[in-house]
Amino acid sequence: MNQPLPSFVTEGPVGFTAAEFLRMAEGGAFDDFKVELIAGEIQRMNPPMGGHSSRQAMVIGLLWASVPDAAGRLHGEVGVRLDDDTVVACDAALLRTPVTERRALEAAELLLAVKVAETTADRDLGLKRRLYAAAGVPNYWVLDGARGVTHVFGSPADGDYATVAVVPFGEPLAVPGTDAAIRL
Repeated sequence: MNQPLPSFVTEGPVGFTAAEFLRMAEGGAFDDFKVELIAGEIQRMNPPMGGHSSRQAMVIGLLWASVPDAAGRLHGEVGVRLDDDTVVACDAALLRTPVTERRALEAAELLLAVKVAETTADRDLGLKRRLYAAAGVPNYWVLDGARGVTHVFGSPADGDYATVAVVPFGEPLAVPGTDAAIRL
């Protein structure tokens, strides 16, 4: 026989806040696998495949060489709190100012978020693009290994990016906040 739920219990899925998710992560709840928090829901991420780690290392190395004050401003494989119920991972982040403490970054701190899309292009070009834009991250790159291009998004407006460019690997790619360009 079904009993009515107590008044403090809600039916349906229970969402988590970014603060709760980050406390769980700091406590080791997700040490054995990669997860993100999207709109309060914990979602497992696919493990990196193929050339993901080498492409990630390459872009971080190129950015490091291009950004004069990269120490503390350039982070690899970092969590970003986009809002009160969304925390995502990005493969590289260039910050407006240095952050040296060990913590998830805040969207407002980012100048550039970079995703390496060896097997996740649909998610990175769709859902992730809209999440970063809605959070006001000014520049978002998706390194698309399957197509040999970098999708460059800028000028967030109304939950998406107003400017979009596709830059083939080997062509110059302007580094936001600098006069430098890199070639992937």
